[in-house]
Formats: sequence, structure tokens, C-alpha cells
Amino acid sequence: MRSLTLQSPAKLNLHLRILGKRTDGYHELLTLFHRVSLADAIIIRKNSGGFKLTTNISSLETGEGNLITKAYRALQKKFPKLGGVSVRLAKRIPPGAGLGGGSSNAAFFLLGMKKLFGLKISSKELFAMGKKLGADVPFFLLNVRQAIAWGIGEKLQKVPCASRRGFLLLVTDRGLNTKKVYQKLSWSGRSLSLTKEKRIARILRSFLASKRVREASEFARNDLEIPAFRLMPSIPKAITALKDLGAPFVRMSGSGATVFAAFSSREEALDLSKRLKEVPFPFRKVICHSF
Repeated sequence: MRSLTLQSPAKLNLHLRILGKRTDGYHELLTLFHRVSLADAIIIRKNSGGFKLTTNISSLETGEGNLITKAYRALQKKFPKLGGVSVRLAKRIPPGAGLGGGSSNAAFFLLGMKKLFGLKISSKELFAMGKKLGADVPFFLLNVRQAIAWGIGEKLQKVPCASRRGFLLLVTDRGLNTKKVYQKLSWSGRSLSLTKEKRIARILRSFLASKRVREASEFARNDLEIPAFRLMPSIPKAITALKDLGAPFVRMSGSGATVFAAFSSREEALDLSKRLKEVPFPFRKVICHSF
């Protein structure tokens, strides 16, 4: 095998609570990750000339700051005789959108490299490598449709998701910086119970599984919405636009700026998309489903 093509899907945070602040500057959180069909494409080809990454977005960093490049360097450190590769990244997931695009790219690149070169690396080692690259990388390495995550996002539990849900996303290329969103987070020393929040996430997941989307929305939260609203006032306008049309479950994903409406089916998402005539600037519509 000389080359490999992979789909690198996005994620949504159906629920996101900030549980507490750590001494190392990170935050303890609890989230319900859900993988969706909006995806980048990664083509990996073996070569004899080292590592090279190209992409369809001219403004995207392809050097040592890119997570795919960092992932290759991490593999190179473990496998000094690792062969060279040319990587072509075709981006569809907007950067800085709260959709985990960069983390997904790194995770699926690692999985692809393991398969392409037959690397002898355990899942435990791969997850440890992924955790160093980014907090969302372990979820994508798990390679499942849905999971509850806690800690900084690296502790994971698979959550069943048999039915495929539909989503209408309002995405923008005007990304938000995660660090700046957290800096705007009002913190009063509060601490939420991990056990309680896990239970809430499971209740939410149960309602979604039984297609009781509106009931699920009563439990869903995203503690990063308020600080993100301060940085980008168009986000609450996008949320209001979806709710005004009767969308049963509307939230911001991650640290923003993507806003999404969740439905029991792709057809419902498509119907609302047709009724949303004017998309709040600077957003555009994307229809996707569970993946």
C-alpha cells in the first residue's frame, strides 16, 4: 500500500459544562461529543523525501504549528526510521469553529499512518500521544459516533447512538480563539459535581435516542456560550434565528463560533434550512448528520 485516503469528521458538543479550574491553567469539563458527517479529506502518500503537508486553504498553517505536522513529529520520535509522507489536506471544516477540525485531522492522520506503515503502537500509546497534541484528539482516536468526556476531555466513555440524527449548522470562517473564550469566562470559584453532570448527559442522550429532541434540549448547556457571545455578538443572533423558526434543540458547539440545531432526522434539518431564508451574517448553512 502506497497511499491512503481518510475522512476526518467534525464533532459537536451537544452538552458542555465547565466543572472547575485546575492549577495548571486548564479547566475540568464534562461534555457529550457527537461526530457528524461534515468532514475534511486527508490523502497520505509514502515518499522518500521526508514530510510535506499541503492544503486547499492558503492561510492555514502547514508548518510546525499544524497538528498533523506535530503528529508526524511525535511518530518520528517514537519510530526514528519512519518513512516520509506527502499529505494533502482538503479542508471543509472551518478553523476555529468549535468543530474540532484540527484535532480530527491529527487523530485520523495518526490512525492512517498506523495502517499505512503497519506501526506497532498500542491504543494506549496512541491515546497518550493524542492527548499531548490536543484535548479533543482522544475522542477522534476512539473512532466512535458518540462519547461522554471529562477531565480536560481526555477521559472517555463510549455512549450508544444507534439512530442517525440530522443537524443544521451555521458556520463561519470568522473563527474564535479558544484561549480568548476561556479568558472571558466569568469564574467565581464554583465547582460542579462530575457525577451529577454525567447523569444529566446520560439523560440528555436517552431523550435524543428516543427522538424526544425538545425534552433533551431542556438539559443541554454550554458554559462557553456567554463568553463567546461577548467576543462575537452575531452568535446569539444566529441562535435566535433558529429558535424563532421552531428548532427544538439549539446550541453553540465547543468554544464557538458554530451554532447548530439538532433534529431526529436529516429531513427535518433540511426543512428548517429551506425556511431559514436569511442567514445571519457572517454565517452560512451546512446540513449534516451523525457519522
